[in-house]
Amino acid sequence: MNSFTRRDFLKIGGGFGIATGLTGLSGVLYSAGVEPNSIRLERVTIHLRRLPARFDGFRVALLSDLHIYPFTTAELIGEAIRLANSFEPDLVLFAGDFVYKSVDAAFDLVPLLQKLNPTKGVFAVLGNHDHRVAPQIVSQALAKGGVELLTNRGVEVQMGSDSVYLAGIDSFLAGSPCPSQAFWGRRGDLCSIALVHEPDPISELCMEVPIDLQLSGHSHGGQVRFPIFGALLLPMFGKIYDLGLYRVGHAQIYTTRGIGTVGLPVRFNCPPEVTAITLRA
Repeated sequence: MNSFTRRDFLKIGGGFGIATGLTGLSGVLYSAGVEPNSIRLERVTIHLRRLPARFDGFRVALLSDLHIYPFTTAELIGEAIRLANSFEPDLVLFAGDFVYKSVDAAFDLVPLLQKLNPTKGVFAVLGNHDHRVAPQIVSQALAKGGVELLTNRGVEVQMGSDSVYLAGIDSFLAGSPCPSQAFWGRRGDLCSIALVHEPDPISELCMEVPIDLQLSGHSHGGQVRFPIFGALLLPMFGKIYDLGLYRVGHAQIYTTRGIGTVGLPVRFNCPPEVTAITLRA
């Protein structure tokens, strides 16, 4: 099942035409040649009720939707890695979709991923595009790059005698998600962070597993966004919590705009981002 259809791509193109038509040739050049390469470090502070004291000020760099080739260059991803390192994160998380159409491109990510240097490790889940291309090969490339894949499993991240639980849940669009398995190793009442490629399942997940914070990508923020109206087009499981920070019951979710593009290599009012998250108790 594809998250975007050919008709969807035509809608993106039509909306892009409307948006750039408002500003003429300069708008076309900006949306196709400037904004998709103008990556930003978005700084976000998130307060978590159950966050242990030793994790107050803990830094998480979130990256998603690299989609290396044909539109996203290794140079742009390298800049994303540089921005992530500049934040001096304790933890680096990838919310999936490392590749787009070429599975061999995954191995071009290896030397870039090896440049990450957080104190508490680099973890990831796979996205729907990774599953559709060749998940085993993407997984091999991630392992070579020093990234630990969390497919329906979790790990404890420790700061002194305090811990938080980090759970990775497989893609809802193309994988085999099993939330209960991902949270099987959680002890007691640990504060829990869930890494899930698609954002929208959080409402159902919160009824099944104890999530304090979910981190997601997948939506790309819509790539083309209008003031007031918002995103022109959003993929399945990325239509509700499409961009930024939300509260869902007792949980919170942050959805990043991601780095790469699909369909058309354009972004309008929706630049790529590396998210620099500071957790506060």
